Amino acid sequence: STQSTGELIESGQGCSGVSIEEDVDFEIVIKVPECVGDKPSYSFTIEVPGIATIPVEIDMICTCPCEDDDSTIERNSEKCSGSGDLICGSCQCHSSTYGDHCQCNQTTEVSNEKCINPDNGYICGGDNNGKCICGECECIQPNRNNYMRWGTYCECSNYECPRNNDNEICSNNGYCFCGVCDCQKTKDGTDKKPSDPKFTGDDCGCPMSTETCIAPGKDIECSGPSNGQCVCGECQCEQDHFGQYCDICPDCGPLNCTLYTDCVTCVYNTKKESECMEECKDVEGNKIPTMLSTDDRVDTSKLGRHKQCSIPTDDDCDIIFYLHYEDKGTSIQRELLQILIDKIPDCPTEPNIIAIVAGVIGGILGIGILLLILWKIYTTIVDKREYKKFLEERSKAKWNTGLSPLYKEPLTKYTNPLYTAATSRI
Repeated sequence: STQSTGELIESGQGCSGVSIEEDVDFEIVIKVPECVGDKPSYSFTIEVPGIATIPVEIDMICTCPCEDDDSTIERNSEKCSGSGDLICGSCQCHSSTYGDHCQCNQTTEVSNEKCINPDNGYICGGDNNGKCICGECECIQPNRNNYMRWGTYCECSNYECPRNNDNEICSNNGYCFCGVCDCQKTKDGTDKKPSDPKFTGDDCGCPMSTETCIAPGKDIECSGPSNGQCVCGECQCEQDHFGQYCDICPDCGPLNCTLYTDCVTCVYNTKKESECMEECKDVEGNKIPTMLSTDDRVDTSKLGRHKQCSIPTDDDCDIIFYLHYEDKGTSIQRELLQILIDKIPDCPTEPNIIAIVAGVIGGILGIGILLLILWKIYTTIVDKREYKKFLEERSKAKWNTGLSPLYKEPLTKYTNPLYTAATSRI
């Protein structure tokens, strides 16, 4: 059904949100799988609850008029390979024959056995790849330009081959033939010209040229075989090397800090380069210029290209030295010019115990004083509120301001009766 909004509602779903006087179109498809009886008919109803009920009656025509007219039937027609009758333009095959033109005279089971691929057990490569006709596979061609399928069992094609990350068949660098990429041909199947780029790999995605592995201005792949190998147009670097051309290696060649441990230690301890002639030689026996800085630290801003190294000492300090070098291409071709050593070692600063203790004590006192101040402020506020409340309640009092009936004088007077009689006698 289709609502007025243009929304398509497929079978098995209801139409929601339909308002009064809104048009809803119903499209119904009825399929008859087979005819039953001489004059088959079928009836049913289509009901829209609460609105209408539509009765539907179907009269099925199972035979064509030409089938009843013997004059139009061509018996054992040549168009049916002489094994069937041409009726109403189609062949009705005799027993033990089949096919569009009755050209097959074997049973379907026997025919299919000849179409089964022994490698995978599929009949003509599967339902989507081909059909078995008279014991032979008839391949189904895809509905796409330049796509083809062929083979005894329809097992070959020019599109079922490895693809690259962009989903391109044979990376658009080769021809797909029966599931295998032929990198010596173009994607159209023609031979490549000598000037065309060459590729290899299962998906023809690996260029055979090594030009992309050579750094500008150089003539060696990946900065030399000891640095890396050119694989598929990219440098695969050896351990400790990196970079596009494997030309970066901090610890290779003359920049290996461990080569100069004895030399630097000797110069640092003796303070004299002349006493360390044997220690300060390279692998070829040449003297390495080594100098202890006159300042506490070497001014590296004036060194140019250099690498910082360190040697740990027994007192948890580090001897810092610098390899001043000149870059002449690869990491092995670098030339060491000089070794410069800091005059003082790099030691971790000892903690100031007094400052730490004083800080802890001061912090505790500060927190205590802060808490006392806060407590004093709190109690002052509470006392003021209570006093204010007392004044308000006293001002609202209505009792008499006279003496309380419970009040008693602190003095009590007594009269002596004898005192009065004595006075009268006199």
